[in-house]
Order: sequence, then structure tokens, then C-alpha cells
Amino acid sequence: MILRKGNRSSNENLLKDKVAIKITKILLKIQDKFSAFMNNNTKNIPAKNLKVLLAAFCLLGAGSSIYFITEAIFKDDKLQPSLKIEKVNVPNYFEEDDHLQIEQSADSSAYEAIQRFERYMDSLQQTEFGRRLHDSILLIRPGLMDSIKVMKEIFNSKIKL
Repeated sequence: MILRKGNRSSNENLLKDKVAIKITKILLKIQDKFSAFMNNNTKNIPAKNLKVLLAAFCLLGAGSSIYFITEAIFKDDKLQPSLKIEKVNVPNYFEEDDHLQIEQSADSSAYEAIQRFERYMDSLQQTEFGRRLHDSILLIRPGLMDSIKVMKEIFNSKIKL
């Protein structure tokens, strides 16, 4: 049992690693093609002109950033603001008590499901076929009934709070 679980986990990790490696290779190919394209298009431009183009690009980017920042800070609010902050509207019907009731109903339905499963496992003990099925379930999932017991204890401790 333990070996199968470990193999399944390691197989999943191997598969994820293979997929990640393939994605990385694809991205590297795209980067290589783009850099080759850019090198081919700029190889005939002198270095001095490339520096001028780079400086112009940086000045344009910095200038537009400064413009948008100053516009957001100093623009008259009577006109349409570039950045508008609105109040979040909370529905009238929402209250904290409602949220707690939803949580408690979800907890109670989960607790009922646990009780139904426990009764089902107990009912399997009534017949020979049921006992074999019960034993096979516990053989496949050895800690299942212990987990059910722990979950019931958790729900019981929540109820006492």
C-alpha cells in the first residue's frame, strides 16, 4: 500500500516535471527566435543611432509616467477624475449571524453525512457479504474509521464551544 502511494506521488511529480521542462523549452525557443529577429533587424543600425533610440524610448516612457502621475494628483476633482474610488455597497440582508448560520448548517450536514456513513459501515456487519465488503473497504483504506472518529470528535468539540 505505502509503496503504491509513493509511486503514484512520484509519478505525478515526474509528469509535472516533464510538462514544466517542455514549457520551459518552448519559452526558450520563442525567446531565441525573438532575439534573432531583433538582431537581424538592428544589425545595420549604427551603435550611436541605437543609443539615441534607447534614450528617446526612455524619455518617452518616463515623460508619460510623470504626466499620468501629476494628472492624477493635481487634476480638478470637479472634472471627470482619472482615478475614482467608490464606496463598497454591502447588501442590507447580510449580517454576521446569517454567515454563522450558514456555517453551522454546513457543519451539521457534514456531521449528518459522517453519521450516515458510520451507520452504513455498521450495517455491513449484518450479513456475510457485508462483512466481506466491510473488511475489503478497511483493507483498502486502513485508517478510515479512525478518521471518522476524529472528525466526530472535532464536530463535538465545535458544538460545545
